Amino acid sequence: NGKVGVVGYCWGGGQSLNCATKCKELNAAVVYYGRNPDPLDSVQNIPCPLLGNYGGDDPNIMPGVEPLKAALTKCGKSFDIKVYPGAKHAFNNNTNPDRYHPEAAKDAWTRTVNFFKKNLA
Repeated sequence: NGKVGVVGYCWGGGQSLNCATKCKELNAAVVYYGRNPDPLDSVQNIPCPLLGNYGGDDPNIMPGVEPLKAALTKCGKSFDIKVYPGAKHAFNNNTNPDRYHPEAAKDAWTRTVNFFKKNLA
């Protein structure tokens, strides 16, 4: 149907956000525990809904989540950001038993699939 979505995890999650600030033809963007774009006010350029999935026990990424939400709200952007308490960075990586959080991973994946169905169908 010509609609375009992007998803990324960790470094790729940050790139998903960066892409969303630069790609006018984007219809949906999903971020899994990625860093914010720099500068943060570039979120004003995001043309599409944004879905974010973050681990509550991610000390490197979590400090950026509230500023991201504030910037998106200030710009009137459509977003749905969820923080999973007890989940670490890379909670979706089932090859790393120290980080994998099955409940968070399952919920985040379901949210991602439903988000893409809604915005890319």
